Amino acid sequence: VTKLPYLDMVICETLRKYPPLPLLDRVADTNYRIPGSNIVINKGTPVFVSLLGLHYDPQYHKDPEKFNPERFSDENKEATKKAYYPFGDGPHACI
Repeated sequence: VTKLPYLDMVICETLRKYPPLPLLDRVADTNYRIPGSNIVINKGTPVFVSLLGLHYDPQYHKDPEKFNPERFSDENKEATKKAYYPFGDGPHACI
């Protein structure tokens, strides 16, 4: 795949639109108040993040419903880094 950059972009975009994992699970490492609310997530509380929600958020991906492999081109892929986790994240990510 490394010698076929457009194929890599198509695979990344496919995984963005159809992530194999539904959620990221984490544990809050500090107390955190959700801005604009009285809700506090206490340290040690399990937190689940919807990957589909993250991958389809227009704040991170322009026209998220559109299939656009170009969002993973060398010129654009930096913008997707903080909101693209098809196989999870961290030291024990699947791939």
